[in-house]
Amino acid sequence: MRRHALRYGVAGVVAVVLVVGLALMANWLGARHYERWDWTTTRLYSLSDKSLNLVASLDEDIKVVVFMVPGGPLYDQVHELLERYQAASDRISVEYIDPDKEPLRTTQLSQEYGVQIADTVVLIAGERTKYVTSEQMVEYDYSGMQFGQQPTVRAFKGEEQLTSAILSLVATEVPRVVFVTGHGEATLEPTGSGVLAGRSLSVLVDALRRDNIEAAGASLLSGEVPADADVVVIAGPVTPFTEVEIAALGAFLDRGGRLIVALDPLIEADGTMRPTRLEAFLADRGVVVGDDLVVDPSRKLPFFDLSAVYLTDFAAHPITRGLEGIAVLFPTARSLLPDADDAQSIVETSADGWGETDLGMLLRGEPVAADEGADRMGPVAVAVVVESDAPEASPAEIEGAAPTDEGTYRLAVFGDADFLTDAEIGNAGNLILAMNTVNWMTARDLAMGIPPRNVEDLGFFIDQRQMRIIQIVVLLVMPGAAVAAGVLVWRRRRH
Repeated sequence: MRRHALRYGVAGVVAVVLVVGLALMANWLGARHYERWDWTTTRLYSLSDKSLNLVASLDEDIKVVVFMVPGGPLYDQVHELLERYQAASDRISVEYIDPDKEPLRTTQLSQEYGVQIADTVVLIAGERTKYVTSEQMVEYDYSGMQFGQQPTVRAFKGEEQLTSAILSLVATEVPRVVFVTGHGEATLEPTGSGVLAGRSLSVLVDALRRDNIEAAGASLLSGEVPADADVVVIAGPVTPFTEVEIAALGAFLDRGGRLIVALDPLIEADGTMRPTRLEAFLADRGVVVGDDLVVDPSRKLPFFDLSAVYLTDFAAHPITRGLEGIAVLFPTARSLLPDADDAQSIVETSADGWGETDLGMLLRGEPVAADEGADRMGPVAVAVVVESDAPEASPAEIEGAAPTDEGTYRLAVFGDADFLTDAEIGNAGNLILAMNTVNWMTARDLAMGIPPRNVEDLGFFIDQRQMRIIQIVVLLVMPGAAVAAGVLVWRRRRH
């Protein structure tokens, strides 16, 4: 009897050891051969090949800090997405900060990384930072708002934004944006109080630096664009450019440069438009700037005159990506006209808008009406882009000291510059429009191409007959089967 008990005891110990060994082996194999499956039709829970290739090639650590409250509208999706990034590379680490439960930690890190918006994801690589907001990660459907409904999530763009952020962090070269000075343009530093209060670009400059883009001012009176300039910006000049500066801008574009021009209406007391000499230069490049002021009674802002309009009509273009269902606000704008095959209007007024040429009536506050003979009828363009092949270098240029590079130049023209300033850039989608323009200029859109993932809205519908069958199975068949099995087992043990 003792030998029999000993045999059973040894067999039990061996069985336990084997089970523990099998469990350890299964965990060891699972850790080394990690695999996930995504059975959604839109591949909502799968990283694209571009993202996988990027994170697999990382040669430095990237820390991700998530400022989100658990249970928030995007927390679960962002959490799941970042788990996929972590599974793809051990170079990525993630820290979650709950602003409600960790206010001191939130304040410390928000000041360290310059975060001013809730529901933000910050990515850090060395001394470089980049942040992605919840508005950038979601595409909303606003069609139900006219019926009093809340916006619904149409698509999730988290992977596109996070991969773009990682790409900008690991880029070997940091893009440099040069703002032209010397003509009364908006300043890069805050202007403080006074008449020019708010007419600076400090908010835009801070946003560029958070996106790992350098910003600096420079004069073109030397006749040359700075050699390290990737993008040149002209924001609201009030005095004319010289011929030397115009020639420098033309040579910059001919070398495949990137130029952003934002012109404010400069209305003189006699009702004429003050020229900046950029009008003829832009016309030669396919963008005609009107000597008028854009008005749109159907897009008029409350408590403002007709010159302030909000715009919701956007053409399909990388610059307007993310503006679906969002408006941009232009306090005063001149009309633009694309006048070349490679020129495209990307922001327009409604059909009720027009470019008013009787500027004297506007100055006097008199009511105006569209004049088909004199005014530019709507829809009127207020933002035009040009992407054109730069001319090939001539033999004389090739022999010179500074040969012309072949390539494609990009030009973006806005009929208003105020939307870039500190006083206006926080309104509606102005900052999105500005940042998208710079990113398009630096060709960061070409490195992406990751489509947004549509959120699946699946439903399960059953009719009354199917419901009755389910009730019979759940309430009668399943309990009856359990009872019958119990009776069968009892009878077999009794006999």
